Amino acid sequence: MQRLLQLSLRPSHTPTASQGLQKAVVRALELRHADVLRHLGSNQQHAEFASVLAALPPRKRADALSLLEPRQREVVLNQLPLHAQRQWQSLSAPSAKHPTKRRSWFRSLRRSLRQA
Repeated sequence: MQRLLQLSLRPSHTPTASQGLQKAVVRALELRHADVLRHLGSNQQHAEFASVLAALPPRKRADALSLLEPRQREVVLNQLPLHAQRQWQSLSAPSAKHPTKRRSWFRSLRRSLRQA
């Protein structure tokens, strides 16, 4: 119990606090705990949370952003570096180059049956 109290009294701007936040974010992503992720990003220092997200690979960053609420996502996105914002926009926007075809699974099935 005393160790828990000592940990909570540690200043939040130390490198270990940032590493702890990063570990917590990665673990919440692994377990798909959206509520934990939202709580981690809900503090007043969104820049620290955004810096943790910026250090993640683009796919994990996109997963984390997709689990946030829209308003929270917007605030965190504004704190991210420009290249990370562009990556999120390119991942979240539907691609105009490859429109989805209706019944493409059915056509693929028919094609495979013809070849067999």
